[in-house]
Amino acid sequence: MTTTGMSESAAPALPKCPSAAEIAASVRAGRESAAAACAAALRRIAETEAAVHAWHHLDASQAQEQARALDEAGPSGALAGVPVAVKDIIDTADQPTENGTPLDTGRQPDADATVVCRLRAAGALILGKTVTTELACGAANATRNPHAFSRTPGGSSSGSAATVAAGGVPLALGTQTAGSVVRPAAFCGVWGMKPSFGTIPRTGITRLSRTLDHVGVLAGSAQDVALGIDALSGDDGVDVASAGRAPTRLAAALAMPLGAPRLAFIRQPAWEEVEPSAAAVYEAAAADLGAEPLVLGSSFDDAAAVHLGSMRREVAHALAPWYERGATNLSDTIRAHIEGGREIDADAYLALLDSADAMRRAFEHAMRPYDAALTPSAPGAAPEGLAFTGNRKQTMLWTMLGVPAVNVPVLSVDGLPLGLQVVGRFGADATTLRAAAWCAGRLQEARL
Repeated sequence: MTTTGMSESAAPALPKCPSAAEIAASVRAGRESAAAACAAALRRIAETEAAVHAWHHLDASQAQEQARALDEAGPSGALAGVPVAVKDIIDTADQPTENGTPLDTGRQPDADATVVCRLRAAGALILGKTVTTELACGAANATRNPHAFSRTPGGSSSGSAATVAAGGVPLALGTQTAGSVVRPAAFCGVWGMKPSFGTIPRTGITRLSRTLDHVGVLAGSAQDVALGIDALSGDDGVDVASAGRAPTRLAAALAMPLGAPRLAFIRQPAWEEVEPSAAAVYEAAAADLGAEPLVLGSSFDDAAAVHLGSMRREVAHALAPWYERGATNLSDTIRAHIEGGREIDADAYLALLDSADAMRRAFEHAMRPYDAALTPSAPGAAPEGLAFTGNRKQTMLWTMLGVPAVNVPVLSVDGLPLGLQVVGRFGADATTLRAAAWCAGRLQEARL
C-alpha cells in the first residue's frame, strides 16, 4: 500500500483536544468536572485564537457559569460536559446570533434552535458562536486556516472547522447548502459529516434554501461525528424536512466491527478542476481502497447549473428581508445570488427541481451495487488568501441529491490537508459513516 499523500503533522503547534467521547465518559464517571472541561477548552482556545479568529462570540464567564450549573445538576447525557461550538447562524437564546452580517449586529434570539436545545439536553456546554461567512453564502470573514494562517479555512462554516482543527473544542456545528461542512472540514483536516437531507431539523437556523440546507457536524473523529449527529437527529415536529425521521444510531453502528465496504470511485463532478497533484493522491487512495471506477453519465453534466439555479431562486426568497433592509450593506456575492435568483421564473425553477429529482433517482440506481463512493472533497488543498473560501463544485452535487457525505481527513498534498469525500445512498448514513471509518483505518495503515 502506498504512503503517498498521507497527512503529516501541521506546521503550527496546535494544542491537543480530548475527544468528545473521552470528555463525556470522564465527566459522567466523576473523574472530571464540566467546569474543568470548560476551563481546559478555554485555555486551548486562548493559545490560538489571536491567530485563527474562529470565534465570533465567546464569553468565558458565561461558559464557566454554565459548566458550574451542569456540575451542580449532576452531569449526564451522551455529551456530558463536552464543550461545543455553534455556527453563528444557529439561534441561541443566551448568546447573540448575528449571521456574519452587520445588518444583524446585536441580534438576540428569543429561543434556542432545535439543535441547541438537543445539545443542552445531551449535557453539552455551548461555549460560544463561531464565525460564518456573510449570511452563510457571502463574503468571508476573518477566520484563518490553523494549518497555514495565510490560507482560507473554507466556508461558510469557517470558524467551526477552524476551532476543531486548532484543538479548541472536540465538536462543532455547521451547515451546508453547497459545501459548507465538507469543504472546510477538508481544508482544516478534520472530520465533517453532512447527513441525509432532513436527518437534523433546521428549526431556528437562518434559512438559505428549503431544498438544500443541511445541518452537519465537524469533529476530531468519526466517533465524535456519530455522537453529535445522534444527539441532534430526529423529527422535531416543526421542520417538515425532518417529518417522521427517527434519531440516528451512528455511534452504535460504528461500535460494530468494520468490514470492507463495496466502494465506487466517482470522478464527477468537475474532475477536470482537480489539481494534478491532488488528482494523483485521490487516484492512489482509490486504488489502495479497492474502489471501482463509476461513471454517472451525461445526465449529471448540468448538476452545477441546476444546483446554482435552484439555490439562487430559494436564496432570493429567503434573504429578501436582508436585501430590503440594506442591500448596500451586503456583499456583491450576496446581491448576485439574490438578484440572479429573482430572474428565475416559476417555470424555470420547477424545471430545475425536476432535474434534481431525476438525478436523485439516477444516483440511487447507479449506487445499488455499492455501499459508498469515494470522490474529492475539494480540488486541492486550501487556497492562499482569505477572501476566497474555495471551489465548491466537488460538493454541490451531493448536497443537491441530499445524500450523506463525510470528509475523511487522512490525506495531504504539499504538506496540507486534502479531504477524501465518502458519499452514500440517501438514508444510508450509518453505512456511509462506517465506510468512511474503514477507509480512514485502511489508509492509516500506510503509515506503519
